[in-house]
Order: sequence, then structure tokens, then C-alpha cells
Amino acid sequence: MLSRFLFNSLSFLFFFIIIDAQFILRSESNYLPIFNSSKDYFEQSDKNIPTHKVNETNFGLKLNYTWEEVLEDVQSNPNQKLFFLQRHAEGYHLTARSHFNFSAVDWRCYWSLQKGKDGIVWYDAELTEKGYQQTHSLVKKIESVSDFPIPQKYFVSPLRRTLQTWRETWTNLTEETAVIKEFAREIYGIDSESERHNRSYIEDNFPNFEFEEGFHFSDVLWNSNYREKTQHCQYRAATLLKEIFDETSEEDKVISIVSHSGILYCILDVVHHRYYGLYPGGLIPVIIEIDDENKVYPLDDAYSNFTSWCPHVPSSISGTAIPTEVADTTLSITSTTT
Repeated sequence: MLSRFLFNSLSFLFFFIIIDAQFILRSESNYLPIFNSSKDYFEQSDKNIPTHKVNETNFGLKLNYTWEEVLEDVQSNPNQKLFFLQRHAEGYHLTARSHFNFSAVDWRCYWSLQKGKDGIVWYDAELTEKGYQQTHSLVKKIESVSDFPIPQKYFVSPLRRTLQTWRETWTNLTEETAVIKEFAREIYGIDSESERHNRSYIEDNFPNFEFEEGFHFSDVLWNSNYREKTQHCQYRAATLLKEIFDETSEEDKVISIVSHSGILYCILDVVHHRYYGLYPGGLIPVIIEIDDENKVYPLDDAYSNFTSWCPHVPSSISGTAIPTEVADTTLSITSTTT
């Protein structure tokens, strides 16, 4: 137990050294622009329309507007861009629990930490067959809208399911290349689906993507003992938006981000958009405006530990005769991070 205590204590210290180094290397602070979003053009943005009554036939564009009018409005304001926020399609991490009939606590406290089972891999999960079908349905929907504004710039998470979703959705609709951005990834830590592969793997398997400047070879963010919380996710969302505004020109008015539900909801929060649920493979248009004023995005409650993730460690795990040493390690992590 003493050795495990020392190991987890060192992991704790090493984790925050990495995070601090990451902030230094990125040369960013948490004093970032204020963002807002237009409530005029899309039903998803209109609080007077219940979310279950939103008509997504034309991606939520209200019947009294056209896409041309949307673009004219955005082009008249140098601080505005039209973002298409797209959630990745269905991945194996979304189906594994029901496929194996794991209980909620067994999935959260044990199985979500593993890389997979019986040939089904949810570590940095790939798309399921249904996921591929969802992307193809979205392409047909885009192609059915004659005046749909095809994005001019594309940004994507480094995780496999988002790279596959971008490739299946946009490859035949644009000649542009998507830029992989670390901060476009899902809320990360503890579970294996939020851990990414290294840069070499991504380069070998997704050769037609670009990397943002300073992209690390290995995953310096993910840690098996700590989980990013909403506060840090919102900071990351604001940082991501600032970088996109900084790295695109005023003429680049239509932007695509292919990412994950967690970080996309943080983006909606940061731009003062109401919560709007995104199903796997879903897409929401949002006009986002960057303000000339900044504010502090607090970071005093940025991460939680394994105890918060798994407050009640099960005595046995469904789907396996869990080895004693694994159970002991799980209990050790829980007790030394309280």
C-alpha cells in the first residue's frame, strides 16, 4: 500500500507539472475574450421555441430567412463568423456498455477505464457501422440544401471518431484540409475513450489532415487519475474560439468544428447560447461574435479525482472475474486521491 500511495502521489505531482508546462508552452492565460451568439436566424438559438419543436429540416434556419441573408449579416460584422458545430457520429464507446450489458457503476468504475473487451475497442473509439451511416445521411442532407454555405475553414479533434467523421462528411464537399487542434477534443481523463493516440499514429492513419503548430507527439493532457471539469472545459472552449478567430481571416466567415458533445456544450455555454442536445452525427449552426473586451475564465476548480468519478467502488465487476490486484489498485487510487 505504501508503494501505491507513493506512486499515486507522484502521479498527482507529475500531472500538474504537465498541465502547468502545457499552459507555459501554449503561452495562453485565462484572460480571454468574451463571446456572444446571435439569436435571430436559427430555431436552435431561439429560447421562445422549445427544443423539441425545433424544425431541423434546413438545419434550423427560420422560414423567414435565407442562407444568403445569414451570410450578408455575418459579412457585415468583422467580429462574427458562422460556425457549424458538429458532433462525431456514433462510436464504440457509446455502444459498449449496452452491448455487454454492463451496469452503470461497473462501466464507470472499471470497464470505461479499460481499452476494450472481446475485440470491441473503446479506447480512442472509432465509428461503428451506424456511425458511418449517420455521416452519410448528413452528407445527403447538406447536398439537399442548394444554397448551403460550405465552410471555408475546418478544425477537428485529434480523436479517431472525429477524424473519421470529418473525413466521411466533408472530403467530397471541399478541397480544404482540416486542422487538428488539441483543445477541440472531448472532456478528458480517467476513461480510455478520452485518451488519444500519439502523433505518429494519427499521421499514419489520417494522412490528409494538418496539425496545429505545437501539437505534442504524445497525449500530455490525459491522465488516468484526474478528470477535466466543466470550468476548465469552458476555459478550453474560449481558448479554442480565440485561436480560430486569430488564425482565420476576416474573409473566412464560415467555420466547421468537428468535435464532441462535452466540449461543444462548453462552447455553447461560453457564447451564451442555450443548451441544445446534439445527437451523434448531429450539427448545429451558431453565429458567434468575439468581443473586444476580455474576462477571466476561472481555473480554481479545473479537475476532479477518481473518487468523484467512482464514489462507490463495486465489490465485484460484471463481465469478468476481476483480479484481486486490479481491485486493490482501484481501491488504492480512490483512497489516496480523496
